[in-house]
Amino acid sequence: MKDTYSFGFLFLDEIHHINHFITVAAELSKSHRVHILSYPDKHSYLIRRLREVGGDQVVVEMLKTHPFRALTDRIKNRKHPRKGFWMKYNRNYLLSEFDALIFTDYIHHKLLKYRGDDPKPAFIKFPHGLAGRAYGYKKDLLDFDLHLIYGSLFYENLKEKNLLGNKTVLVGSTKLDAVQTVNTPQLFPSKKPIILYNPHFGTPHSSWHEHGLNILDYFKNQTKYNLIFAPHINLFNKVGLATDRSFVKEYEASPHIFIDLGSDACVDMVYPNMADIYIGDVSSQSYEFMLNPKPCIFINTEKIDYKENPFYPFWQAGQVIEDMSDLSTALENAEKTLPNYIQAQQHLTEVSMARLSGKSATERAAAEIIKLVETLK
Repeated sequence: MKDTYSFGFLFLDEIHHINHFITVAAELSKSHRVHILSYPDKHSYLIRRLREVGGDQVVVEMLKTHPFRALTDRIKNRKHPRKGFWMKYNRNYLLSEFDALIFTDYIHHKLLKYRGDDPKPAFIKFPHGLAGRAYGYKKDLLDFDLHLIYGSLFYENLKEKNLLGNKTVLVGSTKLDAVQTVNTPQLFPSKKPIILYNPHFGTPHSSWHEHGLNILDYFKNQTKYNLIFAPHINLFNKVGLATDRSFVKEYEASPHIFIDLGSDACVDMVYPNMADIYIGDVSSQSYEFMLNPKPCIFINTEKIDYKENPFYPFWQAGQVIEDMSDLSTALENAEKTLPNYIQAQQHLTEVSMARLSGKSATERAAAEIIKLVETLK
């Protein structure tokens, strides 16, 4: 008889983390005890996605933070509890009830300190994006007992930087497993080429703060294209430092502009699948857009020398502009210049979201997690 293990997936972030781990939680729950460990909330998207991927056996467990910290969170109007305090308050339960804890970000430090030299529970790291910016290459990766990654590009970069850690395994993109059956909505009354403007939230890389309203003005004052403005969902949270949403009504009045600042569709690959041309900066959603090669336009807000920079591989896959006066020309040239970038796009998606033969990425990830905890018996 096979052993039954207990797995805890920590979810203390925005919903864009969910599709990176949801199918693995569902897969493990077929034979093991699986909890998604979070904070008290409706969690409607999480629960719906669990149902859609067959995760009915997964328990969504909502753990409170310390009462005083909960009070200060309410006073400060925080959407989520502060992670360090939440983990400190729940540390005894988290460290004693699970064979492995799975993280999608670098939020493990408090628990690592409390775990000390004990090998259990195992700490496992999932990505919540794709290889690119420097954020993905932190020494914190060496803290984990297992690091599951999507593609060979990230693996080779980690190897070069001596960040492979205890065990790093390429499994393919679990997010692609999770979003296979998402429906495409009808957003516009007319059939025109659809542009997706998808700025990242991180300053100084994001194009929104310097160019965003100019881009919306450009599309408002033309009739050739439909525009979806769907930024990274953190842009208009406190994380992204953009708080003024008063512009939305003005631009949404245009029948050829659709704005979504953070609905479920922003994390389901709905808009990358719908759009014909991508405009962005450093978001890894550009990789998702390139799965079927299409024109990309990247905005180099910082005017950096990116061509030999390993943190900007996606900018090899489309036109790069520095000034908004070049946007119109870039759009006009989008289709005719696409052949110059198809090979780069195909290569980037292949090495960033490996589609391996045989088992799915979800099955591979689940098998690696079980293999690890079996060594800790």
